[in-house]
Amino acid sequence: MNENIRIYVTDPPFCAKGDGKTNDRKAIQAALDLAYSKGGGTVILTENKVFLSGSIIIRDNTELHFEEGAELFQSSSPEDYVKPSVDGYIPYKPQYGHNLYPDIKWSHLWYYNFPFIFAPEGTKNFKITGKGTVRMMPDDNPELIMKLCPIGFYRADGFIISDIHITDYHSYALMPFTSRNGLIKNVRIDNWSHGNGDGICLMNCQNIRITGCRMHTGDDSVYIFSSYKDPRKSEWWSSDEPQASLNIEIDNNHLRSNHCKAFGMILWGIDCPDQSKIEVRNLFIHDNFIETLGNWNYNPYTTRNGFPPVTNVRFENNTIEAIEPNFFETQITDMSFFHSSKSFLNGGFENGGMVFWSYKKNSNPDSVGIGTYETEHTFSDGGSYGSFFGYIDHLDEGDAALYQGLYISASAPCCFWARLRTSGEPCRMFVRSLDTGETVITKDFSNTEWEDVQLDFTVPESANYHIGIERGDAKKGRAEIDNAVLLGNNDAAFGYKRVGTDYQRPWKPLYYFNPDLWKNEE
Repeated sequence: MNENIRIYVTDPPFCAKGDGKTNDRKAIQAALDLAYSKGGGTVILTENKVFLSGSIIIRDNTELHFEEGAELFQSSSPEDYVKPSVDGYIPYKPQYGHNLYPDIKWSHLWYYNFPFIFAPEGTKNFKITGKGTVRMMPDDNPELIMKLCPIGFYRADGFIISDIHITDYHSYALMPFTSRNGLIKNVRIDNWSHGNGDGICLMNCQNIRITGCRMHTGDDSVYIFSSYKDPRKSEWWSSDEPQASLNIEIDNNHLRSNHCKAFGMILWGIDCPDQSKIEVRNLFIHDNFIETLGNWNYNPYTTRNGFPPVTNVRFENNTIEAIEPNFFETQITDMSFFHSSKSFLNGGFENGGMVFWSYKKNSNPDSVGIGTYETEHTFSDGGSYGSFFGYIDHLDEGDAALYQGLYISASAPCCFWARLRTSGEPCRMFVRSLDTGETVITKDFSNTEWEDVQLDFTVPESANYHIGIERGDAKKGRAEIDNAVLLGNNDAAFGYKRVGTDYQRPWKPLYYFNPDLWKNEE
């Protein structure tokens, strides 16, 4: 971004009026286009002026900055709207009303209308900043409103949205879809009286921080959306080619919702053949006020049960006033503060590689991964082991570990059972407290052929624990793991038979992703 280029939209040759009556779209857009043509720059909406406008398109290396008191006000005239094209912009008329297709549930028009402020697919390094307001059409009759998302974009890389105020919208306030590397900071969103007036929808996003925001919304305030082949896709977005939701930090926010959840997850990606593309991983939620916590696990666009994998979720120092039961129905591995899953999920690596697994790599980026059997491996009774296994490797370059974070009840005899193999060096099975890091028990293994190895244990208190394999005393080589299960743990969902401390192995490993197994879990 060229910091030397600063353009006021009210200056010649743009001459935006800012009187709240004259449509200033062309003036604002011309200023943004000039900044873009010069490699980037800042376009400024002058303080204490109201700029009536239709669509605004922002591109690479440009910043739209609101001076204090500046307002961008949505035009009610459909002639004031454009969408990006190869040659610039072409007119289009947004549709009025609430839903588009009666046979598609929740087919709200803001999914089809282009956002009010829009960054086209592939836009990089843009900003929307300042102490001004984005105000949408204030009308209580939905049939008289062009419902647009105030700010939305798809497959953007590198963005900052800070300090602005968004109000009077009838949609979602911010829609970053399949985007990455973004900061949303000190944004104020209020729309408490309107249903479907959500705050921030992060669909399939990566490397995002939401911090210092205040929201009082009519619907969900902030949610992480894992989506695959959503039938509501439109000209400007799609979830047909998703990416995992990774590395998201939500901190120091005040989140209130009048009708729904203040924070949660929408987990609608179960139909994706590769679950690693729609998993949710590495969430850090801390120092927030959250009025209501909950998840949307029901996907109206599929007949399949279940929801995408969720792994490594950290809750710390939040004030949460209410929690919906659906949050506890969501199976999450490696979660702090709340209970993690009580059973290994994807213990055989057959559904999306390392989904549900956590890991520690050493200096070698290939020190943890997924391997494939060279020949078919089966039980003597004919049950298949599957095609994949997990491994830790390059152990001469430092420690590596592969594990799941599970909730284990105190005093109940448990058994960590897995199929293991090494290159000959002594590696280690372990059970370790997630909260304190204290090791409960370990067991070395060095077998060079695949063997079923079990580690019997009890834990001192009911809590979340890391269970898996690590380097141990190995100085080189690798270790491999497959078909990991946790037996006992007061868990009848798998149907294992336990007699004393002797465990009867089932006829085949439960390595596959089967949400029906969760129905009886507490």
